[in-house]
Amino acid sequence: MKRARNKQAKGDRKQDILNCAEELIQERGLENLSIAQVAKKAGLAVGTIYLYFPKKEDIIAHLTIKSREILLQKFKESGESTADALIKVRLMLWAYLNFYKEHPFYHQLVSFYETNAGLEEPEELLMASRKITNYVIEVIQSGKTQGSIHPDIDESEFSFLLWASAVGVIQIIDVKSRIIQQQLNKSTDAFFSSYIDMIIRSLKK
Repeated sequence: MKRARNKQAKGDRKQDILNCAEELIQERGLENLSIAQVAKKAGLAVGTIYLYFPKKEDIIAHLTIKSREILLQKFKESGESTADALIKVRLMLWAYLNFYKEHPFYHQLVSFYETNAGLEEPEELLMASRKITNYVIEVIQSGKTQGSIHPDIDESEFSFLLWASAVGVIQIIDVKSRIIQQQLNKSTDAFFSSYIDMIIRSLKK
């Protein structure tokens, strides 16, 4: 295998490695990913993979950045049709549910660091997370200016609470959809709609 001798070639090889890792995760699951498997699929020596990614968690981190970027884009697109902040929040939450349904692999990566204690997020990954947080903060601030969101809401704290609660509700839907349908006599969409209504009520002035 020829060495990547210039910046473009190195960038291409790095992306090839990430593409192979993404395919492996989708085929075998995130927990089964290994550097050796990635090397075999990419047709590279294990040592070459380590030049780009010292450990498999670094590969997962880079794929998670991509996932968070996709999610942020979904959030922004969902609110393009309205200036009303409360409607933006509602549409953003629906966009998150649709993201979970349409892109289960990317959703798994987005929630990976939230559900695995002790994992340290690289700075680039933290920046991707901050961009999502900042977008939520901007929406809440606009609602305060519009007079539809209570002025006492701490938008920074709320952004964390919203993220934590949304991740939790999606996890419940993921593992207990049958219980929701049987005990509450609701579809998972109706259950999520009730959650959104609760969030909107907490925001209203």
